[in-house]
Amino acid sequence: MREPERLADLKQAMDLIAEAVEQLPERCRDVVGNALLNIAADAVADDVGCVAAGRIFSRLGELLARGHRPPMRNALSLSRFDA
Repeated sequence: MREPERLADLKQAMDLIAEAVEQLPERCRDVVGNALLNIAADAVADDVGCVAAGRIFSRLGELLARGHRPPMRNALSLSRFDA
């Protein structure tokens, strides 16, 4: 799949997940970040393997440590950072 198509699919998935999160009961919203991180880590590991997933999450950690945050509503392909 070409990168523009993959990013469009990623954005659609993010939008659908954001809508689903908004429908969660209030009592679940304080743990939603942790839940999504666990789901994401498992999905990325399935997609690219554990070693590559570790590098991707390490790079994400470096970006966060420098104050950079992935945009909430715009798709950012983290896998390209590991290329």
